[in-house]
Amino acid sequence: MPVSAYAASCDAPRNGFDNVYCFAKVYMDLDRQLNENYVALMKLLNPAQKQVLRDGQRGWIAARDKQCYRSEGNSNAVNIDCALSTTRGRIQFLSDRLAECRGTGCNLSKLGRVGDS
Repeated sequence: MPVSAYAASCDAPRNGFDNVYCFAKVYMDLDRQLNENYVALMKLLNPAQKQVLRDGQRGWIAARDKQCYRSEGNSNAVNIDCALSTTRGRIQFLSDRLAECRGTGCNLSKLGRVGDS
């Protein structure tokens, strides 16, 4: 079956494999948005601010992985709902910091936050 047929099935997934494909597609789009916001924000920061944001982003990744990933024996599982919601939250966080930096200026204490707000 061609890939385009799988893409069309995202409106009405037929089975678990369709779900995996569709969730991966959505997650990859969110990951792209996350990276775009991160890069745009980094361009506005001085070296010290960049380090704070970088450390916060690494902390967020570690927290996301701890919250959304499970490994038991030979099985590994990502809770996709968790991954999607935490990534959406981080996109919003970075978007808020972008608006803040462009408007009133960057708040160093907010840049390093691991949480989504």
